[in-house]
Amino acid sequence: MSELKNNILHAEQKLLEPLYNYCKNLFTDKKIPSHDHTHHLRVWEYAKEILFTLDLSTDINYNLVESCLIASLFHDTGFTKTTNENHGKESREICSQYFEDCNLTKPDNFEEILLAIEKHDDKEYKLNDNTPTILAILCNADDLDAYGMIGVIRYTEIYLLRGVNINDLPKLVLINLDKRFLNFKNTFKNFPDLYMKHESRYLITKMFFEDLLKETI
Repeated sequence: MSELKNNILHAEQKLLEPLYNYCKNLFTDKKIPSHDHTHHLRVWEYAKEILFTLDLSTDINYNLVESCLIASLFHDTGFTKTTNENHGKESREICSQYFEDCNLTKPDNFEEILLAIEKHDDKEYKLNDNTPTILAILCNADDLDAYGMIGVIRYTEIYLLRGVNINDLPKLVLINLDKRFLNFKNTFKNFPDLYMKHESRYLITKMFFEDLLKETI
């Protein structure tokens, strides 16, 4: 077993079940299926995919793995309090309170984890090839869940919850979608397996909203 696989297994055995169950409980009475606990789990799966890709060119240590797991399972929990674009602040508070209430030892880089949770939706991110950051990995993993048919559902639900007019929906989505993909392309174009896999998923979402735009026009 590779060191990264071992680190992921260790982190999941330690944290995944309690964090996932806590996240699931938060969404019990909330009707936001596109961003509920299942979304958080998918983002962690994408984060692992990114970590394995980055591990081809740089060493990924256990602290980064654990940090990305925590950030993935908390980043959108703020939607249980607000659906606006500043939900990251609420997510940060929920994560911080969880560690306090459970009397858990906080990782040494806990502030960096909280910052990644708070800022994950800013979409003004850069991934340093030499020192991958929690924020960049979380942002890219979250973006990967915006592609494909699940992305269609995610975009539609959250934009309508924010009061976007159905006629404005496709144009606004396409702007946001292309911004996400441009960052992904700039970051991972030199990793063809990962890039080509998710480019095809991006195109599914893009074509759906381009067709919808034609109908609304």
